[in-house]
Amino acid sequence: MQNAGSNHASGEMIADGGMNRTRWFALAAAVAAAAVLVVAATLTPSESGHGTHQRLGLPPCGWIVSMGLPCPTCGMTTSFSHTVRGEWGEAFMAQPMGLVLCIVTAMVFVGGLVMAFTGAPLGRLLATAWNGWWTWGLIIMFVAAWGWKVAVHKEFV
Repeated sequence: MQNAGSNHASGEMIADGGMNRTRWFALAAAVAAAAVLVVAATLTPSESGHGTHQRLGLPPCGWIVSMGLPCPTCGMTTSFSHTVRGEWGEAFMAQPMGLVLCIVTAMVFVGGLVMAFTGAPLGRLLATAWNGWWTWGLIIMFVAAWGWKVAVHKEFV
């Protein structure tokens, strides 16, 4: 049963002063995005364009070790680490999709806070604007970014 003066569908504050699930989810998304951005900011980007993740105690990329080729996500951590520092060119060289995803992560942080604290229906706006073209566009960008990473790794660029 809905409380008087509340609007659960739009994510507005409910009458008893609590928040509905949508707003809690938005807050959780903002906190998760902030955590990713803070970790990226605390890491020093690897000069090689990949391998920054090893500073978190993770092993080297298995693809590079076994095949001499970067995996599709090689350079993402390095790219994020450059992007949060405003080093856009270095971020692009490390992994173009990492630059894009870091900017999207920052947008999730801001949008999540706005949704959580104001109840703005940003989720519905995104759901309305999203279609198959966006999905295919991101897939094509991801594959192209991997191709770029392979070209940079092999010193074709």
